Amino acid sequence: MKVLLIEDHAFQRQIMATQLAQLLTEPNDEIQTATSGLDALTIMSGYSPDLLLCDLNMPEMDGITFLSKVAEQAFLGSVVITSATSHEVIRSVSKMCADYQLNLLGALAKPVQLETLSSMINNAREAKPKTSHQRPAMTVDTNIVEQAFVQRWFVPYLQPIVDITTGQWVSCEALMRLHHPQQGLICPSAFIELVNQLGKDADLALYTLHYVIKHADLLQGKRVAINISSATLGTSGFVDKVLLLAQDHPDLQHKVYFELTESDMVKNTGRALESASRLGMNGFTLSIDDFGTGFSSLKQLETLPFESLKVDMGFTKAITTSHTALAIVESCLFLSERLSLTSIVEGVENIQIWQQLQKLNCHLAQGYFIAAPMPADKLNQWHIQWQQKVTELQPQG
Repeated sequence: MKVLLIEDHAFQRQIMATQLAQLLTEPNDEIQTATSGLDALTIMSGYSPDLLLCDLNMPEMDGITFLSKVAEQAFLGSVVITSATSHEVIRSVSKMCADYQLNLLGALAKPVQLETLSSMINNAREAKPKTSHQRPAMTVDTNIVEQAFVQRWFVPYLQPIVDITTGQWVSCEALMRLHHPQQGLICPSAFIELVNQLGKDADLALYTLHYVIKHADLLQGKRVAINISSATLGTSGFVDKVLLLAQDHPDLQHKVYFELTESDMVKNTGRALESASRLGMNGFTLSIDDFGTGFSSLKQLETLPFESLKVDMGFTKAITTSHTALAIVESCLFLSERLSLTSIVEGVENIQIWQQLQKLNCHLAQGYFIAAPMPADKLNQWHIQWQQKVTELQPQG
């Protein structure tokens, strides 16, 4: 594993470099150090680290600006903050990293304890991507999106959701990818906004529905969560098309459910209620996604008939290092229990988070510790491997 330590204080840098040398002993392990964000960016032009250990308060370019720069470069490795700054600043930077889609493993207080550093390195090894750490720039325009519908370039990748107590595979979430013949596999951040601007979000949801129907044999009877926006619920004819499909496939309501992004404000409550009520009358259910990240969390829970509540990964990833994040997750789970909703916690990235959630009143879990999103034909192989992993996770004795 390749590590880049970014620390301006010479003594602290030497101590941490020595600690890293004790822990990184595998043949392909490598350590480089930088004295500032600018220095680190220069090094990364010819060096692709799996793990960044980043101080925040540095000259020339501070750590916060540096992390925003590596986010722009679509860095896929892991990040650990090493700083003596306040918990409030670290919490804000953690939220920034989540928004920038950086894989933040946590924060280390100074002086750094060897045992804690070892745990972070092990987490980084588990999260290490098998592909290049910097994605090539993907250029997607409206023409490509339009063509993707016609040529069927969209491919739902499925991320399993499991019971936190037993490890049993319960369902999946469909996360759309665009498989371009020249550019390769493109993540949703590059095209979802264009889909919404073109008013095709309902078309994408129906596209996913057809995909689930076609590949039902690969899903082993597990339900699939399909992401929709409030605009999808308000699209004329969307519910009619879903119900027409249900006539041809009478068990469709047992194969799928819909996740409404909580941060997406419901503008036309009447239309949304009409659509949700018609779906509910025909056996389809709604889940509220990314709970706690929007401005209307409680209002939407009171207004729409949700079956489950998904806690946003930005909170989950920080529960082992942030008392605030842990309190927020606990509050969401308590609210879910009081409202008789199934709780789903996403962002389960390592065994420490998994074990912490097992101590809480959490129902279901989702995240890279369990599985990355994958094509439908990979689910069976994953399930075999996951069952073995669950056995190993069981308490011994």
